[in-house]
Amino acid sequence: MDTTSGDARFDRYYRRIQLGLRLLSHGARAQTACDWSGLTPDRLITLKRRWLPDAGDGFRGPAPTSFQPFFRSSVRLSHATVFTSIHQAVCQRAVSHGKSWDLQPGLENGERLCTAYEIFREWEPSADMEFDQAALLARGAASSEDIELFRCLHCQSAMLIDKWARRREVCSGCRGRRSASP
Repeated sequence: MDTTSGDARFDRYYRRIQLGLRLLSHGARAQTACDWSGLTPDRLITLKRRWLPDAGDGFRGPAPTSFQPFFRSSVRLSHATVFTSIHQAVCQRAVSHGKSWDLQPGLENGERLCTAYEIFREWEPSADMEFDQAALLARGAASSEDIELFRCLHCQSAMLIDKWARRREVCSGCRGRRSASP
């Protein structure tokens, strides 16, 4: 009897359970957790009741779909840029190790997204970015249709740009220094 294929299937299912718990612990909406982990809503409810009894109800309603809230405040834009940079670094590391990367929700991409979000929360513990917003940023930056991670022409720092707005070639720090110079 070949137990390797059974072990691989079990390992994958166990990873789905772990990802589902990670997503729920980050406050992901139910639909987001279902999409990324591949688990059913009933399975997620059972896991949450059993393993995360102190977790709140989480966010309700549809996940965010607009990037505009990130561009309304320099602090939120800074946090969005940091998260997007971290997520791209995590994904590039995975791709350099021979793993595939695409935009679709799935087990491996969900694990990378959680890892990036956890790193971001360590770096910016006071940030008010919810997990579903982070997922929106990750998918948006990966597709490069509406937003893009860009480098400042002067200092080479990362900056997140809205591709539908007036394009800025320099970051706010360099703009501030240029306007302050006599």
